[in-house]
Amino acid sequence: MKPNSASPTSPASPAPTTFKRRLLLATLGSLALFALGWWILPWAVPLPEGLLKPQNVSPTFLAADGTPLRQMLTEDGQRVGAPVPFERIPPALLHATLAAEDKRFFSHSGVDLLAISRSARDNFRHGQVVSGASTITQQLIKISAEKRKPRNLLTKITEALQARRLEMSWSKEQILPEYLHRVSYGNLLTGCGGAAQGYFNKPLRDLTPAECAFLASLPQAPSRLNPFKNLKALRKRQQHVLKKMQEAGWLTGEAYELAIAEPLKLQRGTGGFSAPHAVELLLQQQTTAATTGKLPDTFQTTIAPDLQRRVEAILQHRLSLLEGKHVTQAAAVVLENATGRVLALAGSRDFFGTDSGQINGAWAPHSPGSALKPFTYLLALERGFTPASIIPDLPVEYTTPTGLYRPENYDRKLNGPVTLRTALGSSLNIPAVKVLQQLGGETLLLETLQNAGITTLDQAADHYGLGLTIGNAPVRLLELANAYASIARMGKTQPWTLLQPTAPASSATEAPPLFQPACCFLIADILSDNQARVLTFGPHSVIRMPFPCAVKTGTSTNYRDNWTMGFTPEFTVGVWVGNFDNTPMNQVSGVTGAGPVFREIFTHLHDTRGTSWYTPPADLVRAKVDPRNGRRVTAQSPLVGMSREEYFLPGTLPPPALAADYQTETGRAYLPLEYSAWLARSDHWLTGMVALRPAEPLMTPPRITTPLDGSVFYLDPDLRDQGQRLMLEASPEGLQWTSPTLEIALDQDQPYARLTVGHHELVARQPDSGDLARVRIEVRPPPSAALRRPGSRPIPIPAQPGAPVGQQPQGEDQRP
Repeated sequence: MKPNSASPTSPASPAPTTFKRRLLLATLGSLALFALGWWILPWAVPLPEGLLKPQNVSPTFLAADGTPLRQMLTEDGQRVGAPVPFERIPPALLHATLAAEDKRFFSHSGVDLLAISRSARDNFRHGQVVSGASTITQQLIKISAEKRKPRNLLTKITEALQARRLEMSWSKEQILPEYLHRVSYGNLLTGCGGAAQGYFNKPLRDLTPAECAFLASLPQAPSRLNPFKNLKALRKRQQHVLKKMQEAGWLTGEAYELAIAEPLKLQRGTGGFSAPHAVELLLQQQTTAATTGKLPDTFQTTIAPDLQRRVEAILQHRLSLLEGKHVTQAAAVVLENATGRVLALAGSRDFFGTDSGQINGAWAPHSPGSALKPFTYLLALERGFTPASIIPDLPVEYTTPTGLYRPENYDRKLNGPVTLRTALGSSLNIPAVKVLQQLGGETLLLETLQNAGITTLDQAADHYGLGLTIGNAPVRLLELANAYASIARMGKTQPWTLLQPTAPASSATEAPPLFQPACCFLIADILSDNQARVLTFGPHSVIRMPFPCAVKTGTSTNYRDNWTMGFTPEFTVGVWVGNFDNTPMNQVSGVTGAGPVFREIFTHLHDTRGTSWYTPPADLVRAKVDPRNGRRVTAQSPLVGMSREEYFLPGTLPPPALAADYQTETGRAYLPLEYSAWLARSDHWLTGMVALRPAEPLMTPPRITTPLDGSVFYLDPDLRDQGQRLMLEASPEGLQWTSPTLEIALDQDQPYARLTVGHHELVARQPDSGDLARVRIEVRPPPSAALRRPGSRPIPIPAQPGAPVGQQPQGEDQRP
C-alpha cells in the first residue's frame, strides 16, 4: 500500500515560522513603544515652568572691593547665591555631587535604567523603599516644579519623561550647574555658592575636598543632616561620599586620608551684616525706586570695608569715654568729594543695641546748630562782603509776624566789632543773624540749602525765619555732609551715592557751580584758621587739626544734638552725637562730643589715604587790614598797632586806614557811636585798643525817620511799578544811603529805595564821622485784592507781639 503523501502533522509545520514572525512583531512593537516613550513621548510633556525662568537670587550687597556685606532672603525665605557657570565649579564639588547622587550622570540620558533595576530589586527584597533611583536630571525637574505634586506613580512617570526631554534639550554642562544652583543645602541656603559662604564663609573656589563632600552630603536630607543639630550623622554621610569618590578614582589614597582627617570649621550662615545702616538705607532707596518690585541680584556699594570698620570702632570707643554725660548715640559719614561716593556710614554705636540702635542717625533729621552758618557767610562773600568786613556783635532785635526776635551768643557775651572771619571761625550767633538779614532774609539761605541737597527743609521760609542760619531746622547728617562737600569741590554739586557706577560717566555738559569757587576757597580758609576760632574755642581745642582741614561745629538748644563737619579737597566727614529720644546731653557740645570723633576719623584718613590743601585762586588779592575797623593798612597809613593779612576778591579791597580813623596819642581805633554802650564795659576783648569817635561840634547823630525800623510793606499791583518806590527821609541832611539788597536812587535829590520782596536793611551814614543809622524792613508780595485800596502806596504793617516760631537761638555755642 502506498503511503499517503499528506502527513497527519503537515498542517502544523508552519508553526515555527509563525512564532518567529510573532516574536519579531512583538520585538518590533516593543522597540517602537520604547522609542515612542524614550524619544517621542517626552516631547508631549512640557518642562516645569519654574525651570524655564531664572531662579530668584538673593540680593547681595558687596563692598567696594567685592567683599560681601550682606545677603538678603528671597521671597521664599531662602538665601540663594548667584548662578555659577560649569567651568567655575570646583572639580571636587562636581565629583562629590556625582558620588553622592548620580555617579553615572554623564553616561545615562536622564533616566538611569540600571539604577531603577537595582532599586526595584533592593526594595523588593526588603519589602519597603530602601533606595531610590532618581538621577540629578530628575531631581532638577522635581525641585523646579512651582507646585508641590503628590508622590505617586503618575508623578514619577511624568518627571521621568520631563527628565528625558530636558536631556534632549540641554547639555550635561548646563544641567549639572543648574541643579547645583537650585538644590537646597538646608539652613535657608539654596545653591552651592550660597552654601559655601553660609557654612564656611568662603567662596566655592577655596573649598577643600572634605568641604565639597560635606556640601554634597546635604541635599539627600537637609533637615535630618543639619550640621548644627546632627553633626555626627552628617559626618558619617560625608565620609561615605569621600569613600565613593576614592572608589571612582576622583580622590587619591593620600587625598582621601587627608580629607577624612580634616576637621570641619563651620559658621552659622547669616548672610553677613556689615555696614548695616548703609545697606538698610540702600534697600530703602531701591525699594522706593523699584517699579517691578524685584531688586537687582547684586549691589556693588561704595563702602570701603576697612574704613567702615575703623569708623564703627571709633564711635564705640569715643562714646565709652562720655559715660556719665548721658550720651548714648553717634553717627558718622565719610564722603569722597570727587565722586560723591559714601566710603563709610555708621548710623549708631551698635545696630543691635537695645537703645534704638537700628535708627540710622546719619539719616534721621536733627537740629544742626551752627553747622549751617558757613552757607550764610558764603552767600555774603558772593554779594560783596569780605573776610575783613566788620560785623557789629551788638544787641539786636527783629520784628517778626509773631513778635520780637533777639538772637544771643552762646556765652551771652558781646564782642563788639568782629571781622567776618572771626564771626564764622568763632561761631558767633548775632553776627550770623545780622548778615542773613542784610542779605535779604531767610529765603535766600533756604533756597541755597535746598539746592545743595537738603531735603528736610520743606516749609516756607518764614516758618524758619532768620533763626535758620543758627540751625533751627532739622537736617540729615548725610545730606549736610554732601552740602559741605559742594564747598570742598569749590562750588560743584555732586549727588552722594552708595552704589558704584555701572556705566561710564556721561559726557553731558557739566552743570554750573552752585557757589563761586573763590568764595568757597575763602570759606575753607576761614574754617581751617585756628586763630579765627580762638575767641570762642581757645587756641588748643580738639578741632585744631595737625594738618590743613576745614572744621565747623554745631550744638543745638540744651545740648540735644552736636555736630562736627569738615573737609579737605579729598574727603568730607560729618559726625553727629546725641540721643535718639531727643533728651539733652550733660553739657556736651560739638567740641567735646562730635569733635574728638571727627578728629580721629580724619586723622586716620590723613594717615592712610593722604590729604592735601587748596592752592589760592590766582585772582585773589592779599592785603593787610586792621581787624578793629576793617580798614586796609597801607604804607601811608598811621602806625595802627595791630593788623593781619587777608584775602580779597578783585574789586573788594576796603578803604585805606587814615589818621582820622585813630586817636593820635594812643593809636586806638575809632568806633562809631553804636558801640558806645559796649565800650562803656571794661571786660571786652579790645580794652585799651578802641575808642569812641568824638562828636564834632554841632554834629548830631543820624536818625532815619522814614521808614521806621521793623516796618512791613506790601507791594500793590494796582500802582505803577507795583508801588516799589519807597522815599527815604533822615536827619541831618546830606546822609549817604546804602543797602546791601536794595537799589538806592535819587529823584530830584530825594533818595528812594526800589523795593523787592524780602528782608532788607537800609543804612544812612554821616560822611564826616562815619556814624550810622540803620533800619530793617520787610517787603511782602501783594495781599489779596480785598485788602488793596486803589491808588494806595506801600503800607507798613505793624508786627504782632508774641514769640517767633522757630527763631529761638539754636546755633553753636549758644543757650536759649
